[in-house]
Amino acid sequence: MTAQEALRIALLCAQAEIALVRRDPVAGPLLAQAARAAEDRPGGDALSLAARIARDVDLDERGPGPSACRKAVQALCRQALQEAQGALLSAP
Repeated sequence: MTAQEALRIALLCAQAEIALVRRDPVAGPLLAQAARAAEDRPGGDALSLAARIARDVDLDERGPGPSACRKAVQALCRQALQEAQGALLSAP
């Protein structure tokens, strides 16, 4: 993976996580975009799972179930971000 690809994935992860914290409706599309960018790259599996959860669960709904799912998606986003940053730091 090139440094440019790793940086793009890291930025998309960060944007998606901020959208999740703000309960912004663009969080799902940002996750999908990040998952597509990270396909077969570091963080790709975590982002794919996060995007799938966001698609299947209404993360803005109040209640313990959706809230737990939103926290899980945020954690997966952070994991993918860390993997992308690791790839960025090791890229030539």
